[in-house]
Amino acid sequence: MARLQHTVTVAALDRCWFEECAALLLDVVESTRTGPGGTLLGGGEPVPGVRLVKGRHLRAGARYTVTQDPAPPTPGEAPQAPVETLTIGIREWRRSTAIAVEQRVASADAVGRVTLRLRTPDRPSGLEARCTLRDPAGGFLRRISGRARIDLAAWWATVAAPAGALPAARPPVSARARHPLGRADLSIAVRPAGDGARKAGTDGRKAGAGAWEVGVTVTVRGRALLRPPAALVLLLFRVPLKRAFRQGIDETAARWNEVVEAGLPSPEELRAEFTEAVVTRNPGEAGPG
Repeated sequence: MARLQHTVTVAALDRCWFEECAALLLDVVESTRTGPGGTLLGGGEPVPGVRLVKGRHLRAGARYTVTQDPAPPTPGEAPQAPVETLTIGIREWRRSTAIAVEQRVASADAVGRVTLRLRTPDRPSGLEARCTLRDPAGGFLRRISGRARIDLAAWWATVAAPAGALPAARPPVSARARHPLGRADLSIAVRPAGDGARKAGTDGRKAGAGAWEVGVTVTVRGRALLRPPAALVLLLFRVPLKRAFRQGIDETAARWNEVVEAGLPSPEELRAEFTEAVVTRNPGEAGPG
């Protein structure tokens, strides 16, 4: 077993900003409508490649196809093969309780599904994700499954707790990945950092005053008869693994601080950027999300 742990200090977000942005983005999605010509935004702009093929729009049982065309070839480059169509289904859609969607994956390289469930979307309290993937041409070793949980209510309660308060019973973020060779567990804990030396963006409205101490822990275990050789490999590479792990966390934290402290967009600005990205996106370049 190998256990990697590192703690960083990051600029805090304002909860009201986060929840207002989430609500506005949902407003954009719910303003869409579907028809024979495909999917349109509330202003009539087409959403490229998205088509309702079953059920009622944004209702449980609805199913969509998302066609991702390849990026145009550069001069002298051979045209890319068409990107396969994704299938996305709606399991739940109630903004007062939960939104759940499922993406089915079926390509030459992978078969499986990914599900996401957001609790109380109007004021997000939690996000859950599950996935199962396998290589259709592979065998026993070419499959993986995982799940993740983000307890947003617990996160906000923890960062707002007074100094000296008892830590949460379990970390607000956790994830687990399973593979025939082993298992990896991730947990992320948070608490207010010191006297809040970090500040908001330039206009003071977009980042929460203060900072968070975020602790990231990853545990890797081999399975069954593979535990001894896996333990040996982890022992031999423990130092470079720790170095790479810490470097990755530090770089992520630095990027987060850079973006937050520079001033995040207002909710209205974010909605405008999101709308423009949806309308003008090139799926072959941008990929999912």
